[in-house]
Amino acid sequence: MSDRLSHASRQVANMLAVRAVKHATSFLHGQDGPTLLGMHAEQMQIDLLLADPLANGLLNPVRMLNVAMATTALVAAEPKGEAARLDRWMHVLASLMELVQHERARFAREQGVSA
Repeated sequence: MSDRLSHASRQVANMLAVRAVKHATSFLHGQDGPTLLGMHAEQMQIDLLLADPLANGLLNPVRMLNVAMATTALVAAEPKGEAARLDRWMHVLASLMELVQHERARFAREQGVSA
């Protein structure tokens, strides 16, 4: 991570990581359905495109989580979807959430952003 990363860019990257984990958690806990998860993933995709590429150390895991969110939403919305397939995607979602949380803590230590 470069020292040239601005305070605002660090804050935005941190906020995107927090939002992605929040949305994925809400889906996994049954608070949000697949439609809302998909909508959140679409908005996150736009926000990630606008984020500072110097923050990719944190943003790349968030991008992977976002792809998993979008795919899980599609799989969960299938009318006659396979339960085993959805279960696998939910495991991927949970694993990537954990990765983002660990990378966010590392990012906070390195960049001085509150975790």
